[in-house]
Amino acid sequence: MKERDSHYIQRCIELSAQSIDKGDAPFGSIVVKDDEVISESSNFAARRISDHAEVVALHLAHEKLGHSNLKGATLYSNCEPCPMCSFMAREYKVSRVVYAIHSPFMGGHSKWNIMQDKELQHFPPFFDTIPEVIGGLHEKEAKNVFERSGLWMFGKDSRSEFERKVRGES
Repeated sequence: MKERDSHYIQRCIELSAQSIDKGDAPFGSIVVKDDEVISESSNFAARRISDHAEVVALHLAHEKLGHSNLKGATLYSNCEPCPMCSFMAREYKVSRVVYAIHSPFMGGHSKWNIMQDKELQHFPPFFDTIPEVIGGLHEKEAKNVFERSGLWMFGKDSRSEFERKVRGES
């Protein structure tokens, strides 16, 4: 784990806790390019369903830079981006995606392979090459925030937890 990745994921976890404090779901995201934070956001989906932290951070980066080409940028998130957020990351052409907690039910990398879909890169100028994806950084700390919110379906062990619930085990 790169030290800067660790630092930015910790900030995403802080943003996710702030989301809970303001009555929203526990998500936080940052866009970084050339070691500069371009934008950051907590979640605003309680206000508008599509305002996931990643989407808002990507839009804010676009506004700040004046364009939508985020090649060379990293999208950080406390949670694996969902399909919508993953698709947006691909359209914004981010080069790296780094997240803390896995999302085996909704993940745009592990459940639906949007992040690594090779065919998308054959549609320039809308998409670019496949981003590097790193998951599982500080997952335990990120999961602690999710547990505060009551959302149990996130984390690499959540699939096993779900199967136990289906079988009627506690």
